[in-house]
Amino acid sequence: MAHRPRGGLQEELLRLLQPPVPRRTELVSERVAPTLADIGDAMAGRGADEVLAALDAAIRDAGGTPDPAALREFAAQIEAGENPFT
Repeated sequence: MAHRPRGGLQEELLRLLQPPVPRRTELVSERVAPTLADIGDAMAGRGADEVLAALDAAIRDAGGTPDPAALREFAAQIEAGENPFT
């Protein structure tokens, strides 16, 4: 029986193997991604309102326009101890 790699591992390897795209680094989503992942780790289990404020501020600081509905969903996941950004 063949052993198949886990989906997350395979996705991570593919991400690491992608050639750098200079225009991609200019995107707000790319610039803010590490910060959002850090917030998800640091604020796991905290109240959704507190997490929402941190996510909103991070996106605004990076020059983006937050999507309130998406951020509420992410904040609820982080409050539950999950990090949707990793």
